[in-house]
Amino acid sequence: MKRIIFFFLLIVCTIKLSAQSEEWKEYCQLQLKAQSAFKKGDYQKAAKSYSQMDSVYGKIVDYADMRNYCIAAANIGDTSLVRKTLMTITGYKCFDLAFFNNPIFNAYKEKDWWTICDSLSHIYGHKNQFYIDTLRRMQYRDSIIRYQFVHAVDNTVRDSARLIMRATDSVNTIILTKLISEQGLPTWKNLGYEGFHRAYIVMMHINQQLQDSLIEQFIPLMDEGLIPRDKMAYLIDRQLILQRHPQRYRCQVYRGGKYQPIEDIENLNARRESMWLRPVDIEKTKANIVEYE
Repeated sequence: MKRIIFFFLLIVCTIKLSAQSEEWKEYCQLQLKAQSAFKKGDYQKAAKSYSQMDSVYGKIVDYADMRNYCIAAANIGDTSLVRKTLMTITGYKCFDLAFFNNPIFNAYKEKDWWTICDSLSHIYGHKNQFYIDTLRRMQYRDSIIRYQFVHAVDNTVRDSARLIMRATDSVNTIILTKLISEQGLPTWKNLGYEGFHRAYIVMMHINQQLQDSLIEQFIPLMDEGLIPRDKMAYLIDRQLILQRHPQRYRCQVYRGGKYQPIEDIENLNARRESMWLRPVDIEKTKANIVEYE
């Protein structure tokens, strides 16, 4: 209980709670347009929407969006935009050399500014490949057994899958504990974007004691840009749900699209903005809240 109180105090001190900004609403609408256009290969439209996002909010908060913006710029052959986005992206704590070495950027390697990007890439781009590869195997096992559990043909198969799932979570907890002890915390700086995503999936299902410890250590790192805020919100809400406290960000969906209790729901979207999460319909959310059984 003391640890939960500590978390709440720390989060309240860290996050500026105010009314949700109109800029954030517009940013999220543009984000949907940009991501849709990028997925369809309409790089001109994607680059335009990403540029508007940057202008409206003063920055692009998520590395994946910034990376797509950079790729879109290269695909439309906008040299000045490639330079601008590459310079920006090399400063992200999760930047990795695999992105920088993408053949799409070969056409720009003769430019005079490329050497600056190249130098920055070697300062920021090296990640712990052993750590990433180990997490990839852990996440694969985690996802496979959960898929088998969800799609079990009958209760007998589901019960067997549940036992294997619990064993997998226990093994992953042991391995992750050892990795952290020997290789450091699973941050963007250590793992890059893809590596952290794999770690995040594993962390959702590990032993609660280790999960609590990691969240406690991650909160101060969030403001340093070492932990993505949106993934942090999911981890915090999962922890609160497991301990039967109201969730803070409405990240955890219950059966049938319902939501277990949410604290201070009137200010939910302000909190979601502080964690890079899109706004939600407050009234619809209220109508779908269920109490703990």
